[in-house]
Amino acid sequence: MERLQRWVTLGAMENWGPVRAKQFVDAAGSLDRAWAKIRRHHAGFQLAHERAKSALDMQEKAGYWAISWEDPSYPRRWRTWRDAPLAIFGRGEKASWNQRKFVAIVGTRKCCEASARIAFQSSQTLSQSGIGIASGLALGIDAAAHRGSLYNQGTTLACLGHGLDRMYPKRHQGLADAMVRNGGTLLTEHLMGTGPARWHFASRNRLVVGLSEAVVLVQSPAKGGAMISAELAVESGVDLWVYRPPDHAARWAGNWALLEAYPEAAWSHPEQLIERLGVFSKPSMANDEEALQKELRPLWRALVGTSGCQAEELARVLNESMEAIHGKLFVLELQGKVERLSGGWFVPLISAWGHRA
Repeated sequence: MERLQRWVTLGAMENWGPVRAKQFVDAAGSLDRAWAKIRRHHAGFQLAHERAKSALDMQEKAGYWAISWEDPSYPRRWRTWRDAPLAIFGRGEKASWNQRKFVAIVGTRKCCEASARIAFQSSQTLSQSGIGIASGLALGIDAAAHRGSLYNQGTTLACLGHGLDRMYPKRHQGLADAMVRNGGTLLTEHLMGTGPARWHFASRNRLVVGLSEAVVLVQSPAKGGAMISAELAVESGVDLWVYRPPDHAARWAGNWALLEAYPEAAWSHPEQLIERLGVFSKPSMANDEEALQKELRPLWRALVGTSGCQAEELARVLNESMEAIHGKLFVLELQGKVERLSGGWFVPLISAWGHRA
């Protein structure tokens, strides 16, 4: 909890951000050294610390959870981003993104009745295949996608542009509650007490895309949040699938622009979308510990048992030299079993299906 609070405090520093915070920690050599330095030399520290502590206390009382970016359940793909959130805050199922594949269904808030029906039916069809649905809990296409998943008792996840103590739009409070009751998740990078803002919603689109194996665009005019999500998908190598509209009205202008650039991304009905997406097959679930060399197993168990640890602590717990520990960690890194984070922190990686790598 102490390390989590420190990361949240860094994220709450005024005019900072995740990039600057991580650079500060790297320059200091560890989170502990960075913490000591920032307490002494930064005037905004006390305010950020109080804000972080208050928000985390509110979260705990409400029964919500929070994890830092060094937690092993943190979304793996996000770790490759320079601006990955230092901490994320959630309500509902923790790390649901590790338990199934997710597809993002996105589109305009001002959708027509036909496109809302398409979003609902597509979400329904994907949920029948065991695929989770990710979106932004906005009006229009987002809401239809979440409801389609719930109709089939599927798992659906929403990334929010505000703190967990708010709901925007307010009319979606009941929908949000239903998502959580059905094993879904509400996720945000914003502290409790943070209200909605235009740039928050543009930023949260990257979170939705980053949790998804594919992005499905149902309806969009020439500009809008859905087009931002589509661009993010293309830039990050996430599959993009675009509904082929029945006419050339302005409300479909974004669809036609994307289909002109990527004609192979077209789909026309939910069953065809399933074909386009292909079958998400589960990887083999061999016993990973047994697959390791015997001399690596105690180190692996220590990492798994603590959900991540610093090299110095591993050396103390296992009664081995730092040289030996670093050598074994290097082997596990090469095998894709662990990831090195700022400050000499190592975490065991988790596969997309919730099993440790």
